Amino acid sequence: MQEQGNSQEKVNDIRFEDVENTRQQYLTKSQAITKKRKKAILISIAVALVIDAIVLLINNKAIFKPSITSSSVTMLATLMPLFVILVMEIVLIVLGVYLLTSGNATIEEYSTYKRMYKGYFISRQLASIFTNLQYSHQLGLDRSILQNTQLIDTGDRYQSNDLVKAEYKSTGFMQADVHIEERREEKDNEGHVRVYYVTLFKGRFLVFEFPKKFDFKMVISFNGYNQSYINPKTKRGLNRIETESPEFNKRFLVYAEDGFEAFCILNPVFIENLEKLGQKYNNNLALYFSDNQLFVGLNDGGDAFEPPNPAVPINEEQEKAKVVSDMKLITELVDNLKLSRP
Repeated sequence: MQEQGNSQEKVNDIRFEDVENTRQQYLTKSQAITKKRKKAILISIAVALVIDAIVLLINNKAIFKPSITSSSVTMLATLMPLFVILVMEIVLIVLGVYLLTSGNATIEEYSTYKRMYKGYFISRQLASIFTNLQYSHQLGLDRSILQNTQLIDTGDRYQSNDLVKAEYKSTGFMQADVHIEERREEKDNEGHVRVYYVTLFKGRFLVFEFPKKFDFKMVISFNGYNQSYINPKTKRGLNRIETESPEFNKRFLVYAEDGFEAFCILNPVFIENLEKLGQKYNNNLALYFSDNQLFVGLNDGGDAFEPPNPAVPINEEQEKAKVVSDMKLITELVDNLKLSRP
């Protein structure tokens, strides 16, 4: 607890000027390295040309004064090594200089900028909205959480960060960015195998502590191609449920164990608010009710809480508004779907 308190104090000590200073430091270092790289490339090309000019002079007799018996094939055979040498010199010298000057020169500066940005904008804005807050931009949701729910196939590569644990109107929740990829292979005409990865899910995954425990499972997703990331195992043992609203049934797919319990949640107010959320988030939401928890996947391809381009000065009020906007998914789910405790 003392360690968390000290961490929060450090966040509170961060000023907007500190964020801007670290941004400018990163930008200055990055620009200096870019300038150095350009200069190194020009020098490398000049060196390569000088070397080849020397080679051409050495071979002047063979190239510019061929014997009468010299054929075009002999000429080509004489010239080709020179061009190969030229290309190799340019590639090797430029590559060597690039590796020498790039390295990790700006990683530390960018990490500092990112940490300061998230400390000032993200942590403070979260603390102004939620209670019992725990936030880490490095940690994420454990993969086992998604595997246990089976709402989303966790694929072959899994990444997660920006973990938020907090309460809103006495409703506990967790949220993090999640990126899931699936490994695929394809063969070319010669039988060579090419391995590549495709994104199954990229967005946010949320876990809410539902105020009322219920002994059944229910999945709600929008009816469309963009819901293909939902794990088919989630629907095993569940029955398709249709409401009295034809429009709702067209737009939503609902599967539940118990129809009576499902309709206790699928009341007119819930349906109306869910339709509004669907429109706002472009039908990228999927909901899964199990025991006293609600799991929500937002597959919008986004990456929340990331700092803006360091090349552009930060607009303080605009960034604060962006964080609040990102948080509306949580507050709207709790408020509109009536998840808060009485």
